[in-house]
Amino acid sequence: MKSIKKIAIIGVGFMGGSLALALKKSYPYISIWGFARSKRSLYRIKKLNVFNRIEQNLKDLVKDADLIVLALPIYAIIEMLKKISPFLKKDAIVCDLGSTKELVEKSAHKILPKGVKFVGCHPLCGGEKHGAEFSKADLYKGALCLVTSSPKRSASKTVDKIWKKLGMKTIYISPSFHDKVLSPFSHLPHFISFSLTRSTPLKYAGYSGASFKDLTRISNSPPSVWTDIFLSNKKNILKDIAQFMKMMQDFKELIRRNNRQGILRFITQVNKAQESLEKRLAIKPRTK
Repeated sequence: MKSIKKIAIIGVGFMGGSLALALKKSYPYISIWGFARSKRSLYRIKKLNVFNRIEQNLKDLVKDADLIVLALPIYAIIEMLKKISPFLKKDAIVCDLGSTKELVEKSAHKILPKGVKFVGCHPLCGGEKHGAEFSKADLYKGALCLVTSSPKRSASKTVDKIWKKLGMKTIYISPSFHDKVLSPFSHLPHFISFSLTRSTPLKYAGYSGASFKDLTRISNSPPSVWTDIFLSNKKNILKDIAQFMKMMQDFKELIRRNNRQGILRFITQVNKAQESLEKRLAIKPRTK
């Protein structure tokens, strides 16, 4: 990794802060810089001792950076690409950690200047907590990272080496396929969790069991992040919501009609599907 001497991270939350800690541990000779939007956030981030340096000026942050990581909500990533584009040096690599890829990838290729390389990434790790104060150096270890840029490009190979050094497994898929498969496996579950928490009479929460806690745990996920995910992947998530609601309506009708055998058959089929899901530890690789 001799070509990487400075990494700038924009978006110093849970993901960005954890990445900084992991990079400092694995690459102690690389200077890790973070971006602070205000003096208040600058002082707050400095106290965490996560970065080698915190910078408020975007130009100074990225002008000599070899790798710039955008750990932001989807539409904030696109806006940040516009802001940093004039200051990036030739051969710099820009990558993102966004949860949808097609819109970001298309925007990056339109916005970034010639000579600057973009690598779309989605590390499948994180949680409902947000904020750099929750940063964990081992967050990325053992997790899967979906890379949506061509594996043949030198920039992709460089980013790939970094993820693997942090203990991640990488899989290359197209941006459109990424958004299609993440919709039912990540975006729809969050939609369901948000809806369940919103529709539940919380005054009776003291009577809830483990099942309710399991289903609503992710409903505390950051609003700005998930608003952007739903809107940027609207086509896929609306299709999956419609399919889910049809299944719910069919299940509802079995209960309404006191169809005991139908309910038994429905749950038995779900049990079999769950057993199959448990055997699949990761999404199968599919290259472009």
